[in-house]
Amino acid sequence: MTTCGYEAMRSGDAILFYINRDGLPLSDRCTERMWTFCMEQYPKNALEIKTIRDRISDYPQIAYVEPPYNVATNPRLSLQEKLQQIQTYIQHLEYNYTGMQFFDLNANRPISGLMDTARHIMTESLPIKCFEAFLIAIYLTTGIVGLERFNISFKTRFNSIVYRHIVLGVKYGQMYGALGLSRRTDLAYKPLNGKYERLSKLIDDYLQAYKNYGHTVLRIKIGLPIIHDLRSYLTINWKAIIIQPNKTDKIDYERELDKIVRIWRQMNIYMPYRSNLSLSSMVQSTNTLVTRASSPNRLQSLSFRSNREGSLTCRRSAIKKTITTTDDNHTTDRDQSLPCAIRV
Repeated sequence: MTTCGYEAMRSGDAILFYINRDGLPLSDRCTERMWTFCMEQYPKNALEIKTIRDRISDYPQIAYVEPPYNVATNPRLSLQEKLQQIQTYIQHLEYNYTGMQFFDLNANRPISGLMDTARHIMTESLPIKCFEAFLIAIYLTTGIVGLERFNISFKTRFNSIVYRHIVLGVKYGQMYGALGLSRRTDLAYKPLNGKYERLSKLIDDYLQAYKNYGHTVLRIKIGLPIIHDLRSYLTINWKAIIIQPNKTDKIDYERELDKIVRIWRQMNIYMPYRSNLSLSSMVQSTNTLVTRASSPNRLQSLSFRSNREGSLTCRRSAIKKTITTTDDNHTTDRDQSLPCAIRV
């Protein structure tokens, strides 16, 4: 726990950026640290930075973009148009180059807590980085029927410094894509236009982009599909499978990616989770250092279709938009204008 209002994120001896622990508005000590760090990073531009900081008038006008809150349920838009609007909004917030992360983020919080953070980020409308963009993408895509969302996390090395990046992978039918934000455009948004018919093709596109920038990809984590429920108390399973591209052949990790996709087909991401099957019972370890299935998340429960009839029943109930709520004492059925999974 920091006592100075901010915390340094390091890679070895190098400081990558600072995290604001004082909340918003930004405290004086965090503001001072942000400007000082900026001068440390760009010593040749110290005078220009000081001039910008001391400027008290004639600031450029900033346009605040309204979040597309209702884009997911807009029947007039195609799926591609919805995703494009969400990505455009994320890009309008702009990448945070200040060296100070404005929001205190905790990936271990349940989905409901992360979505509260996403609402806060959109309300403040400040520059963001990849994880904030990831949360916003989850929030705004919740309710797009048929769209599966999952995390794709990268760990890379460049000049002996380790970097981390995350995007929100999306799947609709047999098409893959991604939403996100990065300093480099080809490390973020991947349109859902049919270019990526397999998950491995999407991953290969990112690997090639990293190679072009001289990064060595050490590890890729891919999680399970994220439930369409902004109020879920479950946590995100961040690492259903882990790939180490520099230690495996392309054919081997493609096989593992196809395996995780087969598991996704057994999941129902629109209805309340009904079973507590452990991930280890569905994903088997490859017993190699190349790829491996992650250990099950204690708080993560999955909904699997037990048979074909169960699958059809779930589909009918989703079409009828009937909600079943269960607590410790009783079960009730309620009709809503939207399925439980996309209630906001």
